[in-house]
Amino acid sequence: MAGLRARLGWIAKGQSNTTAALDSLSNDLRDLQQKVALLERAVADLARGQHALDVRQLDEFDRVRAAVAAATDDLTDRVNNVHDQLRTRA
Repeated sequence: MAGLRARLGWIAKGQSNTTAALDSLSNDLRDLQQKVALLERAVADLARGQHALDVRQLDEFDRVRAAVAAATDDLTDRVNNVHDQLRTRA
């Protein structure tokens, strides 16, 4: 008897319960898809920002490298001049 009641209950309410559950799950899925889309845009924005920072950092490294090379060349020239002056005095 209990099995028959359960079957009759499912026949009477099961379809509407299933439809309600599927509707709820569909709404949840849509909400998650919207959140994923927002996260994808945020990640893309972060990636663009990171790329811009990387480019700026590399440019700064190049400027520092050029400044160090110029300072090294200047120091080398000065040391060579002092060396030449000492050699001509001897």
